[in-house]
Amino acid sequence: MYKNIEKHLLSSESTIKDAMLNINIGGRQIAIIIDEDKKLLGTVSDGDIRRALLEGHSLESSIKKIMNEHPFCANEDYSFTKIINIMQENILNQIPIVNSNNQVIDIYFLHDFRNIPLSNPDITHKEIKIINEVLNTESLSIGPKIIEFEQKISNYIGTKFAIGVNSGTSALHLCMKSYGIKDGDEVITTPFSFIASANCVLFERAKPVFVDIEEDSLCIDVDLIEEKVTEKTKAILPVHVFGHPCDMDEILSLSRKYNLIVIEDACEAIGTEYKGKKMGTFGNVGVFAFYPNKQITTAEGGMIVTNDERISSLCKSMRNQGRDDTDNWLAFKRLGYNYRMNELSAAMGIIQLERIDEILAKRNSIASQYSERLKVIQDIMIPSLPQNGKMSWFVYVIRLNSEKYSRSDRDDIIAKLRRIGINCSNYFTPIHLQPFYVESFGFKIGDFPITERVSGSTIALPFYNNINTSQIDYVCESLKNLLQKK
Repeated sequence: MYKNIEKHLLSSESTIKDAMLNINIGGRQIAIIIDEDKKLLGTVSDGDIRRALLEGHSLESSIKKIMNEHPFCANEDYSFTKIINIMQENILNQIPIVNSNNQVIDIYFLHDFRNIPLSNPDITHKEIKIINEVLNTESLSIGPKIIEFEQKISNYIGTKFAIGVNSGTSALHLCMKSYGIKDGDEVITTPFSFIASANCVLFERAKPVFVDIEEDSLCIDVDLIEEKVTEKTKAILPVHVFGHPCDMDEILSLSRKYNLIVIEDACEAIGTEYKGKKMGTFGNVGVFAFYPNKQITTAEGGMIVTNDERISSLCKSMRNQGRDDTDNWLAFKRLGYNYRMNELSAAMGIIQLERIDEILAKRNSIASQYSERLKVIQDIMIPSLPQNGKMSWFVYVIRLNSEKYSRSDRDDIIAKLRRIGINCSNYFTPIHLQPFYVESFGFKIGDFPITERVSGSTIALPFYNNINTSQIDYVCESLKNLLQKK
């Protein structure tokens, strides 16, 4: 249901001036006229008002004199496909939805269905306000906001130290560098992830050693890790894919047995918990990312969290060209990088983090709405929930029955959804089959069968904090209709 329908409703006792104010406040081009029982009486558009004023009506004239008494409307039982067809066939930008008593219960705007984005950041006046405050200071970089944001992240996650950087990729690279991962070393990780989790190993000329994933969680299969451990193995890099926690007990057990570093890639999992503890607190170090599609965003940015003071100091130095905490701006102790997080991003992050409980609750609600609608559709597998933790939803990714639908079928469905305004994607293309990895390491199809099968069947649906119920219904119904035609 459209969340702010009330601002589009207007009493039949209203004036043309009231209608003008209503349309202005509503931010659309229409006001819906109702009686005291909320029954639909008519509609008034901004065009109706302009014509009425040109014809000599005053601002105090009754709205009844100019309203359309026979507007197009749709019954609540109509399918979304039928409603969209009515709007397109009659060139309507909006349409009231009524129940069996002709009471207005919703309103659909064609614009909402022409372009439903895959993701959309949730930015409020609070973020804008604090960014403007920073712009009016002399500190746009290396100022008080980054220190404040780091402290707040540290408190939220439950680690002693937090180091803000300009991306999750930079954070992963600094972890590799600070632990001395080098040429000839091996790091065990997953091929089902965003490519940065493997690239960060290559940055230091080490070798990513891939382990296939679990069928349900899509996280690294911990039962397969030990067979990949060699004398060259220096670290395990588990990825909490889509916000689903890995089995950290087994990973930590293996790390102790073979004296391995654990670098948690929690870039998609801020707020995720495993057995009551937040991700990022299990390994030697954890990493978060704040790209615009993440749970919270700093536009661009990342964060390293750890309880190791030495690693914290190294990362802080290397993010800032290799400087130590001295007053000498041109003194460089080690090789470093320009990986700093700026003050504007940090300020935005402070507000986003203050809102994180609200944000995660919204995302959980949206995921639940999707699951409720999609679980009854044959040949769709909805995301699994963790048995020993709490999910922080990064994306909502379904899988098609791979025995019935091929990869090309999946790609065709994605293309057709995009053509009707539903932006979606495949998550993820296997890292080991990316051209550079095939060329460098000789990977081939069949090396990691579960990753490859899952990858060929996934569809990431539109997922963001402020997607509304009618859009979710439209996505689900459109997907169902396309599957039935295959």
